[in-house]
Amino acid sequence: MSALLYKAWRETRVRFLAGLAAVAIICIFQIEQHHTHDFSHSGWAGLGIPDDYGFFLWQYLYVYFLQQGWALFAVLLALDGLIREKASGTVSFSLGLPVSRKRWMFTRLAVVLMESAALSLFVVLVVIVGSAVIHQTFSLSQVFLHAVLMVAAGVIVIALGNLCYALFPGNYRSLLVALALLGVPYLWIQRHVQRTRVTDLPEPFRARAALQLTRLRVPHQPWWAHFDLAHAMAGPWQLNLTTTPWVALLVIWTLTALVLAVTAAHGDRIDY
Repeated sequence: MSALLYKAWRETRVRFLAGLAAVAIICIFQIEQHHTHDFSHSGWAGLGIPDDYGFFLWQYLYVYFLQQGWALFAVLLALDGLIREKASGTVSFSLGLPVSRKRWMFTRLAVVLMESAALSLFVVLVVIVGSAVIHQTFSLSQVFLHAVLMVAAGVIVIALGNLCYALFPGNYRSLLVALALLGVPYLWIQRHVQRTRVTDLPEPFRARAALQLTRLRVPHQPWWAHFDLAHAMAGPWQLNLTTTPWVALLVIWTLTALVLAVTAAHGDRIDY
């Protein structure tokens, strides 16, 4: 088992290290932006939300830029596997070992999940150091909980990336297909569902925000709002056991299980 884990790590380590650098750059840039720019006149100030550093971290990292960067590298880490070895001519050695194809797949996905979680937790360290440099304080528990939620909801990204590589071999082609499958629903849902929902805002901002967003938000969230992956990965500003989007997570985990089942079934039928 350890040999399989090490093999999967060797295949993905360059992309993992690139991911660490990417999320660090995203975090440092956004922290620097908060330090050098005045956000007191931003759109959020119009909703009665003060220049709160914790809100800034949630909005510009977990709702937007960090979430998108993390999702991209989660897809990149999920590529390759036995299909890549088939193209390079080394798959016969791997298949000759006393390990089933399903075990190969799930072992590799376990490594990818651990690497994706490490990317998310590395962000916590970068935020701690960066915030100390600019002398800003924040809730460490909130940053940690949002990091965990991003991975918990983002497992579907890993599963989908692996499925796309199995169906469309080749890094560029599978990456484009995966990004299209994730991006089209993302843009469509965000067009019909208010990105920052009023219920995500704590009191005393909720009432004023609800009044000003009346013309922008859907009165009753439709059923497909539970497929809002971006909202599930970001969660509300103040995250706790009650405010965690459990319904969306349940939908995501169910879809993830289905995608993994399809990928495993397809892998068993491939003639290597």
